[in-house]
Amino acid sequence: YQIYSKFQNLPVHPDKIIVEDSNSGYEFFNAIGQENNILCESAGGKSNIFSKLQSIGQETVCVIADGAAIGPEMNRLYEITERKSNIVLYFPESFEWLILKAGVIPGADMDNILKNPADYIESAQYFSWEQYFTELLIRLSSVRDYMRYSKEKLMPFYLQEENVQKILHAMGQKG
Repeated sequence: YQIYSKFQNLPVHPDKIIVEDSNSGYEFFNAIGQENNILCESAGGKSNIFSKLQSIGQETVCVIADGAAIGPEMNRLYEITERKSNIVLYFPESFEWLILKAGVIPGADMDNILKNPADYIESAQYFSWEQYFTELLIRLSSVRDYMRYSKEKLMPFYLQEENVQKILHAMGQKG
């Protein structure tokens, strides 16, 4: 989940955030953006990120996309960051992985799974690691209705200040 940029001082405080997805991950980052007067846009898919980046000016832009999906686009994205030094790329495995890493779900000891996912993910059952982490988060969060995770609609539980801070901390952003 490396942050790729020419910036030496992290955390990054962007002027604009472009998020690959248009569902729960976008809802989360859009809420953070609104709270901090940062414009957040959904690219509506990884292939649409490029057109969004073509229209940026001098503002610092952070692109957030699932590392599990962005691989085929990485070379092209990296080339854009070589031409435009005001673009920062952040690619967690997936938004669900980030929530699990943050420890938002009480009682879920994720250290071993996150450090060695290949030991837990059966490739015959899961097409991608993102599918596995999504199913795991859905299963672990289903014990309480107020924290039930869905890719389509983010529950208010995930936008509570304490949970936002945990997720930002997991990203390397201290809040």
